[in-house]
Parts: sequence; C-alpha cells; structure tokens
Amino acid sequence: MREVLRKINKEVEIIAHPDIWAAKYGRRPGHEARYAGIPFQRRELENLGARFTLTTEPVKITEAVTTTGEIPMVTGYEELNQTLVVKEEDGYRTDLLLDDQAIIINTGQGLVVVLGCAHRGIINTIYHAQNITGEKKINMVLGGCHLIGATEERIRSTIGALKELGVERIGVSHCTGMDAAVVMAQEFGENFFFNNAGTRVEI
Repeated sequence: MREVLRKINKEVEIIAHPDIWAAKYGRRPGHEARYAGIPFQRRELENLGARFTLTTEPVKITEAVTTTGEIPMVTGYEELNQTLVVKEEDGYRTDLLLDDQAIIINTGQGLVVVLGCAHRGIINTIYHAQNITGEKKINMVLGGCHLIGATEERIRSTIGALKELGVERIGVSHCTGMDAAVVMAQEFGENFFFNNAGTRVEI
C-alpha cells in the first residue's frame, strides 16, 4: 500500500474494517507468536494520502459495486483459523477476523464476488453478498478461498454448496490450497481456473 500511495501521489480513500489496526499475530503450538498485521504505521500512510473510512457496514462504491462489511458466520463447517490471534494487555485472544471482507459486483447477469482470503468462509461470504444485494444468481467467484489445510469433509461441503448456489465460474488464488483446488477443478471442469497473478478476467 505504501508504494502504491507513493506512485499515485494524491489523496485516496481506503475502505476497511476498524480491526485492521489490531495487533494481529500467528501463533502455532510450540512456536513463538509472530506479528502478522499491517506492516505500516497509520500516520505514515495518511501522510502519503490515505484517507481511511473504517466501518463494519457494507459500503456502496458505485451502483454496481459494494463491499461486504462484516460477514456473518452461518454455515456449520466453515470455522476460524485458531492459530490467528490478537494481542491484548492481558494476553492473546482468538482473532474473529471481522475485518475479512469481499467486493461484490452486480453485473446484471449475476454477482461477481471478489474474495480477499475468505477467512470468514467462502460460502458465508456468498450468502452475505446475496442478502446485501437481493440478487441470488452468482456469475463468478474470484480469489482466495482459505481452504488450505481444510478437511476433506469441509472441502466437499464447500463444493456442494457452490454447486447448489449455481456458481457459474470460479477462479481460485493463493490460500485456496492445491488439495482443494484440484477437487474444484475436477468438479467444475472448464468453469474452473487458477486466478494467478497476471490473469485477466472480463466481467
């Protein structure tokens, strides 16, 4: 973000959840907790032109584009990563990852849901997108599905829900994990693709 702001060289609105500034850490059994939060100081970014709009609610960017805001967890199989924690004065607590958001684009032929890392669950995110927009048809899902290290049961439940939702295309990235991506490729065939750096997608 710092380098992007330097190149833009003007004021830019940054829409995010207030928890982006929490002291976030990754903590694995037998290992020391490691800082995993934003590596920049807020004041430094603001000096470079960042103007933060911090909210828990969806934000309408244009008539067709909106953020999800906080995503409710309603499925029984999408769980939080217990190794991600927030450091507080009296110790660590599980990070509820309320700052995990997605972007929803209403194309007129269905929704395109652009995931960040889907820590709150890809299916939870899609359900929330439908509720916000009132549009049920899902044209495409793009981004990280956070299924790396997921059980086979969770992967199968996720794919079953994606099919039930009628997702027409799915392009997965980084934290989806190869195990889940391979099963998705088998299940979705030509409607599946790897959404790697450099991929261009027409909406």
